[in-house]
Amino acid sequence: GEIMLAGIMQNIQNLVEHEQQLILAKQIAEKAELKQSFLNNMSHEIRTPLNAIVGFTNLLIGEGADEIEPEEKAAMIEIVNNNNELLLKLVNDVLEISRLDSGNLSFDIKEHNITKIIKEIYVTYQTLIQPSLCFILELDETVSLSVNIDCFRFTQVISNFLNNANKFTKEGTITLGCKIYKEHQEVCVYVKDTGKGIDDKELMMIFDRFYKTDEFEQGSGLGLSICKVIIERLAGRIEVHSEVGKGSCFSVILSLANII
Repeated sequence: GEIMLAGIMQNIQNLVEHEQQLILAKQIAEKAELKQSFLNNMSHEIRTPLNAIVGFTNLLIGEGADEIEPEEKAAMIEIVNNNNELLLKLVNDVLEISRLDSGNLSFDIKEHNITKIIKEIYVTYQTLIQPSLCFILELDETVSLSVNIDCFRFTQVISNFLNNANKFTKEGTITLGCKIYKEHQEVCVYVKDTGKGIDDKELMMIFDRFYKTDEFEQGSGLGLSICKVIIERLAGRIEVHSEVGKGSCFSVILSLANII
């Protein structure tokens, strides 16, 4: 009728150390793979504009340069300039995401009226959006919404959304808007388009570095990755809703500084 307790004691220190070694080896292998992937992508992305720059520059200064028609020469110069800008943006994007990763990029976070910022972005992009598209602002300008953000970095994110919408929308509308989630004391700033949309499988990868939905489109494939890091640093989040053939909506959700 007595109660007895029996047990076995076993030293698993060696097993734990072995497991830690395996985890470390896995992390090292993943870092090596990421570095190799980064180098491969960089080589590909840099080579494309460089080939265009070098090729057309050689034609413009080569032996037969005098025989090139003025219109053709002007077109070549424009191609060189466009690829110069593309290459510069690529380098800037790489430097930007490197500084974000290392934590060396400082943020000037202050309380701002996000209504005013959105209105300023809309005015700026009225001349940049394709004339064939209808650019709409959905904003109650009478309501002041205070958020703690770095104004420059926030504008950078919304500008990236607008640039993508402008690039992938051939007809219809692009909408820049703002709405309030009172129950959560949050504000949602969104860019909605009637473009080609994004497949569900691709939605899982669009924030990966160097990922592009169309490999033939110009760009570094770093823009959305940079946006994600910036918004996370601002203590917010990005949400995406998209349907192929109907369009996409990219939203930034931030906490309000004042209770409403």
